Amino acid sequence: MLDQYPDASPQMPFESIKQRITKGLMEEIGAFDPVGLEIVGHKLIELLENKRLVHHGINSDYRFSGYTVDSFDDGSTLIGQYSTTKNYFENEGAATAPIFSKIRDDIDAAKAHRTPSDSTKIYLMSTQQEQASFRSRFNLTDAHAELGDRLVILDARELAKLVYDFSVERPEAAAFFRQFFPRFDEALDQYEYYGRLPAQCENHHSNQAAIAALQDHFDSGHSIAVLHGVSGSGKTQVAVDFVLNESEGFDNYIWLAAGDWHPDTPLSAVTRMRGGRPLNVVGNFNAIKTILVIDRIDQTIDESAFAQLQPGFDKGGVVMVTSQVAATGSASHVPIPPPSAEVALLILGEDPAAPAPSSREFVNSCRSLPVVLATARSIIEAQGVARDVFYAEVLEMPDVLSGDDGYSILRRILDRLSEAPRAALEKIANTGLTMHDAGFLTHLVGNLPKLELQKLAILSPAGVPGVLLVHELVARAALTANDGGGLALEVESYVEKLGGEMIPSTLRQIHLARSALVAEHDRRGLRDPDWLLYALLQLEGVKEAVFGMCARRQINADDTLAALLCGIDAREQYAYSLTWQDRPAYYAACADEYRAALERAHGRSRSELLHHLGKAYRRCGATDQALATFNELLEVEPGWHATLGQIAHLGAQKSATEEAKRAGEEALRKLVDLVIANDASVPLRVAMAALANLRRYTGVVAELNQDESRVNALGRVLSQAALEGLDQFYDAFYAFTSKFGYNHPDLMFRLVNASGDMFQVSPAAIGKEHLGSAGEALANVAANAKRSGNEVLARRLSGSSLVYAEALLAHGIPDSYAARGIAKLFTIAGQPARALEVIGMVPVDRVDHWLRYRRAEAELALGMPQALGSAQSALAELQADPSARHVLAAYFDLVARCLVAAGDIQGAIEQSQRALAHCDEGRFERELTARLAELEAAATT
Repeated sequence: MLDQYPDASPQMPFESIKQRITKGLMEEIGAFDPVGLEIVGHKLIELLENKRLVHHGINSDYRFSGYTVDSFDDGSTLIGQYSTTKNYFENEGAATAPIFSKIRDDIDAAKAHRTPSDSTKIYLMSTQQEQASFRSRFNLTDAHAELGDRLVILDARELAKLVYDFSVERPEAAAFFRQFFPRFDEALDQYEYYGRLPAQCENHHSNQAAIAALQDHFDSGHSIAVLHGVSGSGKTQVAVDFVLNESEGFDNYIWLAAGDWHPDTPLSAVTRMRGGRPLNVVGNFNAIKTILVIDRIDQTIDESAFAQLQPGFDKGGVVMVTSQVAATGSASHVPIPPPSAEVALLILGEDPAAPAPSSREFVNSCRSLPVVLATARSIIEAQGVARDVFYAEVLEMPDVLSGDDGYSILRRILDRLSEAPRAALEKIANTGLTMHDAGFLTHLVGNLPKLELQKLAILSPAGVPGVLLVHELVARAALTANDGGGLALEVESYVEKLGGEMIPSTLRQIHLARSALVAEHDRRGLRDPDWLLYALLQLEGVKEAVFGMCARRQINADDTLAALLCGIDAREQYAYSLTWQDRPAYYAACADEYRAALERAHGRSRSELLHHLGKAYRRCGATDQALATFNELLEVEPGWHATLGQIAHLGAQKSATEEAKRAGEEALRKLVDLVIANDASVPLRVAMAALANLRRYTGVVAELNQDESRVNALGRVLSQAALEGLDQFYDAFYAFTSKFGYNHPDLMFRLVNASGDMFQVSPAAIGKEHLGSAGEALANVAANAKRSGNEVLARRLSGSSLVYAEALLAHGIPDSYAARGIAKLFTIAGQPARALEVIGMVPVDRVDHWLRYRRAEAELALGMPQALGSAQSALAELQADPSARHVLAAYFDLVARCLVAAGDIQGAIEQSQRALAHCDEGRFERELTARLAELEAAATT
């Protein structure tokens, strides 16, 4: 959570965004099977007409029903028909006497169901797209003449627009449609990403008594609250409500999910569930006033575990823990009060003023367990069962009211599920995990059972987009056997099915199933590399222990694809353990090995070897061979984005030839176009590398800066990478903020808001090579926030950036490049004296114009008269550096500002005019123009 800034939370205001999302929806609709179209089409008509319809197109087993139209209202004056026929809009007659057979058949079926009247309305929906000539020709048919406006035909394009519009306008519609469209689901997460809080449960109603108890606890002077109660009592939802209610009084929040932290380990060792990286909880909590929520810690907690957070407590920060374990007499423990009877009835779906006769008894039996009430409501509404009948059937069993844990009554409720969703729920529960990637669940249990469980809200969104969860109490009630080994096999099968492509879905599930995968790996012991081993190579903290099984194994063209990829990946991992000086020789040896294997390789294996041969050439400085290899691969695999990315990387290297630079710019331009056209088709790591390389291609950046919609499209990809916790995010985000932040500041604010998780990661986990990028990215956005007048946001971000500055200094005396970045962080954060200290660490003969610029900035901030001399020296050196001419405007402007401080207005005017002469169009140009006008006005007074 960031301090409030206008438009700081991701929205969907841009027409360009709508167009991209709609285009993706059209593709997903075009791939629909008949059952999917039936379900989505039926829902759309209900939304369009604001009326509940009868759906007879498919039965309760999701099989087609014959001899009926698909959807109709009670009076059969509203009828819906759905088709996935490929030639739906093709004219089978003459141009002047058109015939559309499938459309005519659907209309005839509707007329047979009920003779049309003036009040009849027929909807026809198709997964195909209309041809441009369709409407003019269809208008010549008898059907159009007879029905006119009473016939509504919607093709894939119009269906996509409707899905989009309803989803933006109505959260409940979004929750429904995102179940059917994975890419649309991801798009909504990117542009309506709420932060790092778990989603509120469906049919949620706040437990005001519990929220008041927490507020009273903190108001009485306590900094730690352990909210305790049995599973299903609503502790997590109360925590979410509390954060939302109190957000304006805090600068930040951190949410740790179950399993992120074990109380026996220090908070500094907390590891985030997604990505497996340590979180910098202590540093972030102590920096600013923060709410820290630790969800589902099921053991007694000693308050001394939070001793490191005292500086944050002094700032007003608080810690809230949810737990099933009560510590009687502890001052920090707050028992969760049950919701009121009125709230319980609302969760159950009853009208508190006129509840069903037996609802009071049911509520009294499980009022303290909102998850039981919500599950009962979902099944009642989905199955259309009379409430009194449902309550009576559940309560008639003698054991369901025994105890207070809700287990028995929930098992009785789940028994009412039909066979397919019940079997799916059991299979999910038996994995031993309550959270899974949504795509993996489709692989595990099938799409329709998964969708049924989502509609029942038994599967619900987790705090991480793309992940679904089953409540722990529901999973326990559905459990029939704990099968962690089976989970590992299913994950391995999922990786194999995707050919080893580490798309976000795969990476998420590998991280979630980490323990099961490691256990299965240990059980199998030494063996030839397989897909399980390849999955483990994606895990931080695990891959280091397993890549040796593959690194010593010779690359063989006859290997399985899994073995080949394991061998190549392991070599890359090993290379990172070498010094920079030793890596070129190692990559040269890899190139020899890949080249030898290529002689007998075919198909996908040959393509993989060519790609990595080119990478090895690039890394050992063989530029010409690398470019030739990549070009050879593009002839075979012209659609490989990673190869374009490698060519762009090759052209960005200092040793690149002019030919490589030209090829790199062309490849990067193509890759950026592909990302913008269809970001889902480009692997995230490739996209991140492309964005990072933009810093070397000023021509491409200048073109992009002129088109806000294209910059926004690239921003969306950055958001996705942040959600997946990719290392490359930091370098890409730094490049993005440095090249586009000045002209598109609002986008930067939205991005840093949606990417907050990435800046809570411990600096030690990021790695020294990314620390500067992480810090400068935050500093860039902080500077833009300050220019925009949002001092609170600027203070929040610049404060966070100093964590990375201190981490870099902890590695020793910085070189010139690192020093200028650290100095920038301190100056923007309002500590210019520290900036000068850092610059003073660099030997005089290593001080370049970049560092002199930062020195002048810091001196100017301190009001030191020598700032002007430093700025003029920096400018003089810059003018002798042809590679840096693109920043001349900034240097002239700095000299102008120093002259203003020295009282030389006329000199400042001259330097500002020179700055404008070297400035491209954009926000900086507008600011320079305004500043020059102010100086000229001051000179005349």
